[in-house]
Amino acid sequence: MLFLPAFLTACGMETQEECLPCNKLRYAELRMDGTPSASGLTTPLYLFRRPAGTQQEYVFSSSYASVADGESLKLPVADLKDYDYRFLMLAQPGGGEWLSLRTAAGTVFAPGTAWNDLRLESAAGSAMPDGYCGFTDMSGGQILLDGSIRLTLTRIAGQVLFDFYRTGGSLSQPESVVSADVESVIDRVAQIEITYENPTTALRFDQNGQLTPAAYAPEPLKQTILPQATEFRVALPQADKGLSLYAAALRGSLRIEGAFLLPSDSKLRVKMDFTYYDTTPACGNDHADDHSAGCFPQRQVTLQLPAAAAPAGLPVAADCFTVNRAGLHCDRIIDIPVGGSLETDFGWL
Repeated sequence: MLFLPAFLTACGMETQEECLPCNKLRYAELRMDGTPSASGLTTPLYLFRRPAGTQQEYVFSSSYASVADGESLKLPVADLKDYDYRFLMLAQPGGGEWLSLRTAAGTVFAPGTAWNDLRLESAAGSAMPDGYCGFTDMSGGQILLDGSIRLTLTRIAGQVLFDFYRTGGSLSQPESVVSADVESVIDRVAQIEITYENPTTALRFDQNGQLTPAAYAPEPLKQTILPQATEFRVALPQADKGLSLYAAALRGSLRIEGAFLLPSDSKLRVKMDFTYYDTTPACGNDHADDHSAGCFPQRQVTLQLPAAAAPAGLPVAADCFTVNRAGLHCDRIIDIPVGGSLETDFGWL
C-alpha cells in the first residue's frame, strides 16, 4: 500500500510527457512593441529556424501572410522541441509595398534561404516613411514555456533635411534676413532640384543584427520642388511642397524636407540646383505693363553636399533625420554668386 501512490504518480508523469507531442500544435501569442500607428499596414511574419542548441545559420522555413498584435500563432510542438527560431516581421502599407525580400543574387526569397543571404530591397533606392522591421530569437523550449513571442518594430528609412538661414558669423549664429524686401532665403527661386547620388538599394543584417547597406543605385534619385511665389517673393511655410521655416523666430529661414532613403554608410552625395530669376530684366522694357517672370532670364546656383573634395559622403540612419545646415552671409541664396558666401555641415535630429 505504501508503494502504490508513488507508482501511480510516476505513471502519470510519464503519460503526460508522452502525450505532449500528441497535442501537435502549440499556440503562441505574438506581441509587438513600437507598433506603428499608421493604418492599413500589412504585417507578414517570417520564420527562420536551426537545429536546437546549435550555432548553425538560421534558414527560412515558413511565413504568415499578416499577423496582428496579440494574435495566436499555431506552431507544431514536435518542431518546437527540435529547433530554435528567429521571427522576422516587415510591416509596410498594404497595396503600396516599396520593400521586397530577395536573396543576395537577386532571386526570389523562398524557403531554404539562409539568413545571411536575405536582402531588403528597393530597386530604385527610394523609400517611404511607413516601413518597419524587427526580429527576435527564441528557442523552441522558450516558446513552449512562455507561450508568447515579442517583437520590436522600428522605422527602416531615414530622411534628409536641409536648413538654410542667414548667419552672423558662423552656423551657430543664425539670424533673420535683414532686408524688409526679402520674404525668405529662396526669394526669386523658381525650382529646386535635389539629386541624390549612390542611394542604398538593398539592406542586409550585420552580425549585430543591424541593417546595413548591401547595394547602391547606379543611377541617382531626383526630387523636384516648385516654390509658390508672389511677385518673386516666397512666403513660408508651404507644407504641401515640403518647405517650412527652420525656426519661427528667424524670419526668412528655410527647412526643405528631402527624400526618405534607406540607411547609408556615408556613401550618399547630394547636389542641389536652385533655378532662379535674375534681377536684371532682358526684355528691353518694351512693354507698358510691369515686368513679368518672362522678362527675366533664369540662372542657377549649385550646392554640393558634402563638398566635392570631401572623402566621404553623407550618412543616413534608420528612423533618424540627417540635418544639413547651410549658413548664408547674405539674405538670399541667389545673392551667393555676387559677393555672398556659404558654410555647411550636417548633424542628427
